[in-house]
Amino acid sequence: MNRLSLTVLVSLLSALCGCAHYSTSATGGSGFKSVAIPLLDNKSLEPEIQQALTDSLIQAFVGNGALRVVDEDHADVVLRGTIVEVREGPFTYGGVADQYQITVFLDVTCYDVESKKALWEESRLRGYGIYSASVKREEARREGLGAAFDILTRDIVDKTQVGGW
Repeated sequence: MNRLSLTVLVSLLSALCGCAHYSTSATGGSGFKSVAIPLLDNKSLEPEIQQALTDSLIQAFVGNGALRVVDEDHADVVLRGTIVEVREGPFTYGGVADQYQITVFLDVTCYDVESKKALWEESRLRGYGIYSASVKREEARREGLGAAFDILTRDIVDKTQVGGW
C-alpha cells in the first residue's frame, strides 16, 4: 500500500471513529426513548383549543420518530403545558383589515420522570398564523390557528430533541 493510500485510510478511520458517538438528537446520549403528552390545560378564552394543540404535538412527535409517544406510566419524559392566551388582531390594513394575525401563547415544561426534575421549561412560547379576512372567516381562522400550532409543535419537538437539558 502506498503512502497516499495509507494516509487516506488513516484519515477516514480517524474521522469515522471520532464521530461515532456524535448525535444531533438529545435522545442519543440521554437514554430517553419515550415521551408522554397529556391533554394541555387551557386558561385562554378559546374553547376546546387544548385538544387540537395536544393532537398536533402528538402527531409531530409521531411523525418525527425520535421519541415514542406513550402514556405517562411508561414515559421517560412528560410534556405538560398550559395555553395561557390566544390573541387576535388586524395584521394588514387597506382601509379595513385585510389580514388578521392569531397568536397562541403556551407555558410548557418537559419533565424527566426518573429524576422528577424539569429538563427545560418555556414561558409564553409563541406560535402565530396569518389569515385573510376576505374568505370564510371561521375556515381561514382555523388555518391561522393551524399555522400557530405548527410553529409551537416544531419549537417543542426541536427543544425536546436538541436539548433544553
